[in-house]
Amino acid sequence: MRRGAHRRRRTVGHRGFDRLPHRLSHRARDRSPGGCPVTAGTATPRAVAVTGLGVLSVGGAGTEALWRLCANGGGNFRPVEHFDVSGTGARIAGFVPDTHGAPAPGSDGRLPYLLHRALAQALADAARRGAHDRARTALVLATTDSAGCATAEAWRAWADGSRESCRPAWAPPAEAVRFDGPVLPVGNASAAGAAALGVGADLIRSGVTERAVVCGVDTITETAFQGLASLRTLSPGGCRPFSRSRSGIRISECAAALVLDADPGDDSAPPHAYLRGWGSSNEADQAARPASKGVAKAVSRALSDAAVPPGDVGYVNAHAAGTRHGDVAELDALERVFGDRLAGIPVSGSKAALGHCQGAAGTVEAIVTVLTLARGEVLPTLGLEDVPEQWSHLDFALGAPRRSTPPRAGLTVSCGLGGSNVAVVFGRAAA
Repeated sequence: MRRGAHRRRRTVGHRGFDRLPHRLSHRARDRSPGGCPVTAGTATPRAVAVTGLGVLSVGGAGTEALWRLCANGGGNFRPVEHFDVSGTGARIAGFVPDTHGAPAPGSDGRLPYLLHRALAQALADAARRGAHDRARTALVLATTDSAGCATAEAWRAWADGSRESCRPAWAPPAEAVRFDGPVLPVGNASAAGAAALGVGADLIRSGVTERAVVCGVDTITETAFQGLASLRTLSPGGCRPFSRSRSGIRISECAAALVLDADPGDDSAPPHAYLRGWGSSNEADQAARPASKGVAKAVSRALSDAAVPPGDVGYVNAHAAGTRHGDVAELDALERVFGDRLAGIPVSGSKAALGHCQGAAGTVEAIVTVLTLARGEVLPTLGLEDVPEQWSHLDFALGAPRRSTPPRAGLTVSCGLGGSNVAVVFGRAAA
Protein backbone atom coordinates (compact mmCIF):
# COMPACT_ATOMS: atom_id res chain seq x y z
CA MET A 1 0.00 0.00 0.00
CA ARG A 2 1.46 3.34 -1.01
CA ARG A 3 2.15 6.00 1.59
CA GLY A 4 -0.89 8.02 2.51
CA ALA A 5 -3.31 5.45 1.19
CA HIS A 6 -5.90 3.98 3.52
CA ARG A 7 -7.46 0.55 3.37
CA ARG A 8 -11.20 0.84 3.01
CA ARG A 9 -13.03 -0.74 5.92
CA ARG A 10 -16.23 -2.68 5.32
CA THR A 11 -18.93 -1.71 7.74
CA VAL A 12 -22.31 -3.15 8.54
CA GLY A 13 -25.14 -0.65 8.66
CA HIS A 14 -24.53 1.91 11.35
CA ARG A 15 -22.77 -0.51 13.66
CA GLY A 16 -19.40 -1.11 12.05
CA PHE A 17 -19.08 -4.89 12.49
CA ASP A 18 -16.85 -6.39 9.83
CA ARG A 19 -17.21 -9.51 7.77
CA LEU A 20 -20.91 -10.10 8.20
CA PRO A 21 -23.01 -11.02 5.16
CA HIS A 22 -24.00 -8.49 2.55
CA ARG A 23 -27.65 -8.75 3.58
CA LEU A 24 -26.72 -6.78 6.68
CA SER A 25 -24.99 -4.00 4.76
CA HIS A 26 -26.15 -0.42 4.52
CA ARG A 27 -26.32 -0.44 0.73
CA ALA A 28 -30.13 -0.20 0.63
CA ARG A 29 -31.51 3.22 1.47
CA ASP A 30 -34.82 1.77 2.57
CA ARG A 31 -33.34 -0.09 5.52
CA SER A 32 -33.70 0.93 9.12
CA PRO A 33 -30.65 1.20 11.38
CA GLY A 34 -31.60 -2.16 12.86
CA GLY A 35 -31.03 -3.84 9.53
CA CYS A 36 -34.61 -4.59 8.34
CA PRO A 37 -36.63 -3.06 5.50
CA VAL A 38 -39.01 -0.34 6.58
CA THR A 39 -40.51 0.86 3.30
CA ALA A 40 -44.16 0.21 2.60
CA GLY A 41 -44.95 -3.20 1.18
CA THR A 42 -41.77 -4.95 2.32
CA ALA A 43 -41.90 -8.33 4.04
CA THR A 44 -42.13 -8.66 7.81
CA PRO A 45 -38.69 -9.34 9.32
CA ARG A 46 -37.99 -12.92 10.38
CA ALA A 47 -39.18 -13.34 13.97
CA VAL A 48 -36.53 -13.90 16.64
CA ALA A 49 -37.67 -15.83 19.70
CA VAL A 50 -36.02 -15.66 23.13
CA THR A 51 -36.11 -19.33 24.14
CA GLY A 52 -33.50 -19.61 26.90
CA LEU A 53 -32.25 -17.50 29.81
CA GLY A 54 -29.27 -17.98 32.10
CA VAL A 55 -27.69 -15.63 34.63
CA LEU A 56 -25.22 -15.41 37.49
CA SER A 57 -25.49 -12.09 39.30
CA VAL A 58 -24.65 -10.63 42.69
CA GLY A 59 -27.95 -12.18 43.80
CA GLY A 60 -26.92 -15.72 42.87
CA ALA A 61 -27.60 -18.13 40.03
CA GLY A 62 -30.75 -18.25 37.92
CA THR A 63 -33.61 -15.98 36.91
CA GLU A 64 -35.53 -16.42 40.18
CA ALA A 65 -32.53 -15.16 42.14
CA LEU A 66 -32.26 -12.27 39.67
CA TRP A 67 -35.93 -11.35 40.13
CA ARG A 68 -35.67 -11.43 43.93
CA LEU A 69 -32.53 -9.29 43.78
CA CYS A 70 -34.15 -6.62 41.61
CA ALA A 71 -37.28 -6.64 43.78
CA ASN A 72 -35.64 -6.52 47.19
CA GLY A 73 -31.91 -5.80 46.87
CA GLY A 74 -29.47 -7.61 49.11
CA GLY A 75 -26.76 -8.36 46.55
CA ASN A 76 -23.25 -9.55 47.40
CA PHE A 77 -21.40 -6.22 47.58
CA ARG A 78 -18.15 -6.19 49.53
CA PRO A 79 -14.70 -4.58 49.61
CA VAL A 80 -12.33 -5.32 46.73
CA GLU A 81 -9.39 -7.32 48.06
CA HIS A 82 -7.56 -8.76 45.04
CA PHE A 83 -5.94 -5.47 43.99
CA ASP A 84 -5.17 -2.10 45.54
CA VAL A 85 -8.05 0.38 45.35
CA SER A 86 -6.50 3.11 47.47
CA GLY A 87 -6.76 6.49 45.82
CA THR A 88 -9.79 5.55 43.72
CA GLY A 89 -12.41 7.01 46.06
CA ALA A 90 -14.28 3.70 46.05
CA ARG A 91 -13.59 0.30 47.52
CA ILE A 92 -16.81 -1.73 47.12
CA ALA A 93 -17.82 -3.90 44.16
CA GLY A 94 -20.37 -6.61 43.46
CA PHE A 95 -19.40 -10.28 43.23
CA VAL A 96 -21.25 -13.41 42.20
CA PRO A 97 -21.65 -15.42 45.44
CA ASP A 98 -19.03 -18.14 45.77
CA THR A 99 -20.84 -21.36 44.97
CA HIS A 100 -19.87 -24.65 43.36
CA GLY A 101 -16.15 -24.03 43.70
CA ALA A 102 -15.88 -20.90 41.57
CA PRO A 103 -12.33 -19.64 40.97
CA ALA A 104 -11.48 -16.71 43.23
CA PRO A 105 -11.80 -13.09 42.09
CA GLY A 106 -8.65 -12.07 40.24
CA SER A 107 -7.87 -15.55 38.95
CA ASP A 108 -7.68 -16.30 35.23
CA GLY A 109 -10.36 -18.96 35.45
CA ARG A 110 -13.15 -16.86 36.92
CA LEU A 111 -14.48 -15.22 33.74
CA PRO A 112 -14.66 -18.44 31.68
CA TYR A 113 -16.20 -20.25 34.66
CA LEU A 114 -19.02 -17.70 34.97
CA LEU A 115 -19.49 -17.65 31.20
CA HIS A 116 -19.73 -21.43 30.96
CA ARG A 117 -22.32 -21.65 33.76
CA ALA A 118 -24.53 -18.94 32.23
CA LEU A 119 -24.35 -20.62 28.81
CA ALA A 120 -25.27 -23.98 30.33
CA GLN A 121 -28.26 -22.47 32.17
CA ALA A 122 -29.59 -20.75 29.05
CA LEU A 123 -29.21 -23.80 26.80
CA ALA A 124 -30.87 -26.05 29.38
CA ASP A 125 -33.74 -23.57 29.71
CA ALA A 126 -34.21 -23.53 25.93
CA ALA A 127 -34.24 -27.33 25.85
CA ARG A 128 -36.89 -27.46 28.59
CA ARG A 129 -39.10 -25.18 26.52
CA GLY A 130 -38.85 -27.52 23.54
CA ALA A 131 -36.33 -25.45 21.58
CA HIS A 132 -34.07 -28.11 20.11
CA ASP A 133 -30.44 -27.72 19.14
CA ARG A 134 -30.03 -26.04 15.78
CA ALA A 135 -27.82 -27.11 12.91
CA ARG A 136 -26.15 -23.71 12.90
CA THR A 137 -25.51 -21.94 16.21
CA ALA A 138 -23.57 -18.71 16.67
CA LEU A 139 -22.03 -17.36 19.86
CA VAL A 140 -22.02 -13.59 20.33
CA LEU A 141 -20.05 -12.52 23.38
CA ALA A 142 -20.23 -9.11 25.03
CA THR A 143 -17.40 -8.17 27.37
CA THR A 144 -15.03 -5.34 28.17
CA ASP A 145 -12.23 -7.77 28.98
CA SER A 146 -12.10 -10.54 26.37
CA ALA A 147 -9.05 -12.21 27.89
CA GLY A 148 -10.13 -12.01 31.51
CA CYS A 149 -7.46 -11.31 34.09
CA ALA A 150 -4.92 -12.85 31.71
CA THR A 151 -4.73 -9.49 29.91
CA ALA A 152 -2.77 -7.85 32.70
CA GLU A 153 -0.52 -10.89 33.03
CA ALA A 154 0.18 -10.82 29.29
CA TRP A 155 1.23 -7.17 29.44
CA ARG A 156 3.52 -7.89 32.37
CA ALA A 157 5.05 -10.80 30.47
CA TRP A 158 5.66 -8.61 27.42
CA ALA A 159 7.31 -6.00 29.63
CA ASP A 160 9.64 -8.73 30.90
CA GLY A 161 10.56 -9.80 27.38
CA SER A 162 8.17 -12.73 26.92
CA ARG A 163 6.25 -13.10 23.66
CA GLU A 164 3.60 -15.53 24.84
CA SER A 165 0.14 -15.05 23.39
CA CYS A 166 -2.98 -14.28 25.43
CA ARG A 167 -5.84 -16.66 24.67
CA PRO A 168 -9.36 -15.19 24.79
CA ALA A 169 -11.17 -16.21 27.95
CA TRP A 170 -14.29 -17.18 26.01
CA ALA A 171 -12.45 -19.79 23.93
CA PRO A 172 -12.70 -22.76 26.37
CA PRO A 173 -16.47 -22.37 27.02
CA ALA A 174 -17.14 -21.92 23.29
CA GLU A 175 -15.17 -25.06 22.51
CA ALA A 176 -16.88 -27.02 25.29
CA VAL A 177 -20.35 -26.19 23.99
CA ARG A 178 -19.19 -26.79 20.39
CA PHE A 179 -20.76 -23.86 18.60
CA ASP A 180 -20.57 -24.52 14.87
CA GLY A 181 -21.49 -21.04 13.67
CA PRO A 182 -19.74 -17.67 13.92
CA VAL A 183 -18.14 -16.71 17.24
CA LEU A 184 -18.22 -12.92 17.50
CA PRO A 185 -16.92 -10.77 20.38
CA VAL A 186 -18.53 -7.34 20.89
CA GLY A 187 -16.77 -4.78 23.06
CA ASN A 188 -18.36 -1.33 22.92
CA ALA A 189 -18.15 -0.71 26.67
CA SER A 190 -21.37 -0.71 28.71
CA ALA A 191 -23.50 -1.00 25.56
CA ALA A 192 -21.80 -4.24 24.49
CA GLY A 193 -24.46 -6.57 25.87
CA ALA A 194 -27.31 -4.82 24.08
CA ALA A 195 -25.30 -4.55 20.86
CA ALA A 196 -24.52 -8.27 21.01
CA LEU A 197 -28.24 -9.01 21.16
CA GLY A 198 -28.75 -6.95 18.04
CA VAL A 199 -25.94 -8.73 16.23
CA GLY A 200 -27.36 -12.11 17.22
CA ALA A 201 -30.82 -11.14 16.00
CA ASP A 202 -29.42 -9.89 12.70
CA LEU A 203 -27.55 -13.16 12.15
CA ILE A 204 -30.87 -15.00 12.44
CA ARG A 205 -32.95 -12.53 10.45
CA SER A 206 -30.45 -12.59 7.60
CA GLY A 207 -30.42 -16.38 7.46
CA VAL A 208 -26.77 -16.78 8.45
CA THR A 209 -27.67 -18.93 11.44
CA GLU A 210 -30.77 -20.49 12.99
CA ARG A 211 -29.71 -19.89 16.59
CA ALA A 212 -27.55 -17.28 18.32
CA VAL A 213 -26.50 -17.62 21.93
CA VAL A 214 -25.74 -14.15 23.27
CA CYS A 215 -23.80 -13.83 26.50
CA GLY A 216 -22.46 -10.84 28.39
CA VAL A 217 -19.78 -11.47 31.00
CA ASP A 218 -17.36 -9.40 33.04
CA THR A 219 -15.50 -9.71 36.31
CA ILE A 220 -13.91 -7.14 38.61
CA THR A 221 -10.52 -6.31 37.14
CA GLU A 222 -7.96 -3.73 38.13
CA THR A 223 -7.98 -2.30 34.61
CA ALA A 224 -11.71 -1.59 34.65
CA PHE A 225 -11.82 -0.36 38.24
CA GLN A 226 -8.89 2.04 37.88
CA GLY A 227 -10.08 3.22 34.48
CA LEU A 228 -13.55 4.10 35.72
CA ALA A 229 -12.04 5.74 38.79
CA SER A 230 -9.92 7.95 36.53
CA LEU A 231 -13.12 9.11 34.81
CA ARG A 232 -14.66 9.88 38.23
CA THR A 233 -17.67 7.70 37.57
CA LEU A 234 -17.33 5.39 40.59
CA SER A 235 -19.52 6.24 43.56
CA PRO A 236 -18.10 6.00 47.09
CA GLY A 237 -21.60 4.95 48.15
CA GLY A 238 -24.25 2.90 46.41
CA CYS A 239 -25.87 3.56 43.05
CA ARG A 240 -28.88 5.89 43.34
CA PRO A 241 -30.36 6.20 39.84
CA PHE A 242 -32.39 9.32 39.09
CA SER A 243 -31.94 10.55 42.67
CA ARG A 244 -31.09 14.12 43.54
CA SER A 245 -28.16 12.70 45.55
CA ARG A 246 -26.85 10.35 42.83
CA SER A 247 -23.06 10.22 42.64
CA GLY A 248 -22.06 7.50 40.17
CA ILE A 249 -21.83 3.78 39.62
CA ARG A 250 -20.80 0.72 41.58
CA ILE A 251 -19.45 -2.01 39.31
CA SER A 252 -20.26 -5.71 39.56
CA GLU A 253 -19.39 -8.96 37.91
CA CYS A 254 -22.07 -10.86 36.05
CA ALA A 255 -22.67 -13.44 33.35
CA ALA A 256 -26.01 -13.37 31.52
CA ALA A 257 -26.99 -15.41 28.46
CA LEU A 258 -30.00 -15.43 26.14
CA VAL A 259 -30.74 -18.06 23.49
CA LEU A 260 -32.22 -16.52 20.36
CA ASP A 261 -33.93 -18.83 17.86
CA ALA A 262 -35.58 -18.42 14.51
CA ASP A 263 -39.25 -18.64 15.43
CA PRO A 264 -40.49 -22.09 14.34
CA GLY A 265 -44.06 -20.86 14.05
CA ASP A 266 -45.47 -24.21 15.21
CA ASP A 267 -47.26 -25.43 18.32
CA SER A 268 -44.16 -25.78 20.51
CA ALA A 269 -44.02 -24.06 23.89
CA PRO A 270 -44.12 -20.28 23.56
CA PRO A 271 -40.83 -18.46 24.01
CA HIS A 272 -40.12 -16.08 26.86
CA ALA A 273 -40.52 -13.14 24.47
CA TYR A 274 -39.60 -11.96 20.99
CA LEU A 275 -36.74 -9.67 20.12
CA ARG A 276 -38.52 -7.27 17.78
CA GLY A 277 -35.78 -4.83 16.87
CA TRP A 278 -32.81 -2.78 17.89
CA GLY A 279 -30.98 0.41 17.06
CA SER A 280 -27.79 2.20 17.94
CA SER A 281 -25.93 5.47 17.65
CA ASN A 282 -22.53 6.81 18.56
CA GLU A 283 -22.70 10.33 19.91
CA ALA A 284 -21.41 11.85 23.14
CA ASP A 285 -20.77 15.24 24.70
CA GLN A 286 -17.73 13.85 26.53
CA ALA A 287 -16.19 10.38 26.99
CA ALA A 288 -18.33 9.62 30.04
CA ARG A 289 -21.27 11.88 29.16
CA PRO A 290 -23.80 10.59 26.59
CA ALA A 291 -25.52 13.07 24.31
CA SER A 292 -29.28 13.17 24.71
CA LYS A 293 -29.92 13.32 20.99
CA GLY A 294 -27.66 10.31 20.48
CA VAL A 295 -29.63 8.22 22.97
CA ALA A 296 -32.87 9.39 21.33
CA LYS A 297 -31.58 8.26 17.93
CA ALA A 298 -30.85 4.77 19.24
CA VAL A 299 -34.33 4.48 20.77
CA SER A 300 -36.08 5.81 17.65
CA ARG A 301 -34.10 3.46 15.43
CA ALA A 302 -34.97 0.49 17.62
CA LEU A 303 -38.69 1.28 17.45
CA SER A 304 -38.48 1.73 13.69
CA ASP A 305 -36.62 -1.55 13.25
CA ALA A 306 -39.20 -3.32 15.42
CA ALA A 307 -42.13 -1.66 13.63
CA VAL A 308 -43.44 -0.81 17.10
CA PRO A 309 -45.07 2.61 17.60
CA PRO A 310 -44.13 4.48 20.78
CA GLY A 311 -47.67 4.03 22.07
CA ASP A 312 -47.21 0.25 22.24
CA VAL A 313 -44.27 0.47 24.65
CA GLY A 314 -45.51 -0.24 28.16
CA TYR A 315 -42.23 -0.57 30.05
CA VAL A 316 -38.73 0.93 29.85
CA ASN A 317 -35.73 -0.61 31.55
CA ALA A 318 -33.46 2.42 31.62
CA HIS A 319 -29.67 2.44 31.64
CA ALA A 320 -30.01 4.50 34.83
CA ALA A 321 -26.35 4.43 35.81
CA GLY A 322 -26.81 7.01 38.55
CA THR A 323 -24.31 9.52 37.13
CA ARG A 324 -24.95 13.24 37.34
CA HIS A 325 -25.11 13.86 33.58
CA GLY A 326 -25.99 10.43 32.21
CA ASP A 327 -29.38 10.18 33.91
CA VAL A 328 -30.34 13.65 32.67
CA ALA A 329 -29.36 12.81 29.09
CA GLU A 330 -31.28 9.53 29.13
CA LEU A 331 -34.54 10.93 30.49
CA ASP A 332 -34.34 13.88 28.12
CA ALA A 333 -33.89 11.40 25.26
CA LEU A 334 -36.91 9.36 26.33
CA GLU A 335 -39.03 12.51 26.49
CA ARG A 336 -37.85 13.43 22.98
CA VAL A 337 -39.11 10.09 21.68
CA PHE A 338 -42.25 9.49 23.77
CA GLY A 339 -43.30 13.05 24.55
CA ASP A 340 -46.13 13.37 27.07
CA ARG A 341 -46.73 9.60 26.90
CA LEU A 342 -43.59 9.01 28.96
CA ALA A 343 -45.41 10.03 32.15
CA GLY A 344 -47.66 6.99 31.76
CA ILE A 345 -44.90 4.44 31.08
CA PRO A 346 -43.16 2.73 34.02
CA VAL A 347 -39.44 3.50 33.81
CA SER A 348 -37.21 1.54 36.15
CA GLY A 349 -33.50 1.01 36.59
CA SER A 350 -31.82 -2.13 37.89
CA LYS A 351 -28.29 -1.00 38.71
CA ALA A 352 -28.86 -0.21 42.39
CA ALA A 353 -29.66 -3.90 42.82
CA LEU A 354 -27.36 -5.43 40.22
CA GLY A 355 -24.51 -2.96 40.26
CA HIS A 356 -23.16 -1.85 36.90
CA CYS A 357 -22.36 -5.14 35.18
CA GLN A 358 -20.07 -3.53 32.59
CA GLY A 359 -20.18 -5.46 29.29
CA ALA A 360 -22.87 -7.74 30.71
CA ALA A 361 -25.19 -4.86 31.67
CA GLY A 362 -27.16 -4.97 28.43
CA THR A 363 -27.73 -8.72 28.54
CA VAL A 364 -28.76 -8.99 32.19
CA GLU A 365 -31.05 -5.95 31.87
CA ALA A 366 -32.55 -7.51 28.74
CA ILE A 367 -33.40 -10.55 30.87
CA VAL A 368 -35.07 -8.24 33.40
CA THR A 369 -37.11 -6.71 30.56
CA VAL A 370 -38.10 -10.13 29.20
CA LEU A 371 -39.18 -11.32 32.66
CA THR A 372 -41.22 -8.14 33.16
CA LEU A 373 -43.12 -8.76 29.92
CA ALA A 374 -43.68 -12.43 30.76
CA ARG A 375 -44.81 -11.89 34.36
CA GLY A 376 -46.81 -8.72 33.96
CA GLU A 377 -45.10 -7.27 37.01
CA VAL A 378 -42.99 -4.11 37.14
CA LEU A 379 -39.88 -4.10 39.31
CA PRO A 380 -39.08 -0.98 41.35
CA THR A 381 -36.17 1.41 40.91
CA LEU A 382 -34.25 0.60 44.07
CA GLY A 383 -32.03 3.30 45.55
CA LEU A 384 -34.28 6.12 44.38
CA GLU A 385 -35.47 8.14 47.39
CA ASP A 386 -35.37 11.82 46.46
CA VAL A 387 -36.82 12.40 43.00
CA PRO A 388 -35.82 15.79 41.55
CA GLU A 389 -38.70 18.16 40.91
CA GLN A 390 -38.23 18.13 37.13
CA TRP A 391 -38.90 14.37 37.09
CA SER A 392 -41.69 14.23 39.66
CA HIS A 393 -44.28 13.56 36.93
CA LEU A 394 -42.56 10.35 35.80
CA ASP A 395 -43.38 6.83 36.97
CA PHE A 396 -40.20 5.27 38.38
CA ALA A 397 -42.10 2.31 39.84
CA LEU A 398 -41.24 3.24 43.41
CA GLY A 399 -41.93 0.88 46.29
CA ALA A 400 -42.63 -2.82 45.93
CA PRO A 401 -43.05 -4.70 42.63
CA ARG A 402 -46.53 -4.13 41.26
CA ARG A 403 -48.83 -6.00 38.94
CA SER A 404 -49.79 -4.38 35.69
CA THR A 405 -51.46 -5.24 32.44
CA PRO A 406 -48.69 -7.03 30.54
CA PRO A 407 -47.39 -4.51 28.01
CA ARG A 408 -47.20 -5.46 24.35
CA ALA A 409 -43.61 -4.27 24.14
CA GLY A 410 -40.75 -3.34 26.42
CA LEU A 411 -37.63 -1.30 25.76
CA THR A 412 -34.18 -1.57 27.31
CA VAL A 413 -31.54 1.13 26.89
CA SER A 414 -27.76 0.90 27.26
CA CYS A 415 -25.21 3.72 27.09
CA GLY A 416 -21.47 3.11 26.90
CA LEU A 417 -18.38 5.25 27.26
CA GLY A 418 -17.60 7.30 24.19
CA GLY A 419 -21.24 7.75 23.22
CA SER A 420 -22.11 4.18 22.25
CA ASN A 421 -25.89 3.97 22.68
CA VAL A 422 -28.02 0.88 22.01
CA ALA A 423 -31.73 0.21 22.49
CA VAL A 424 -33.51 -3.13 22.12
CA VAL A 425 -37.27 -3.71 21.78
CA PHE A 426 -38.85 -6.93 23.06
CA GLY A 427 -42.39 -8.08 22.40
CA ARG A 428 -44.58 -10.17 24.69
CA ALA A 429 -44.94 -13.78 23.59
CA ALA A 430 -48.51 -14.32 24.82
CA ALA A 431 -51.32 -12.69 22.91
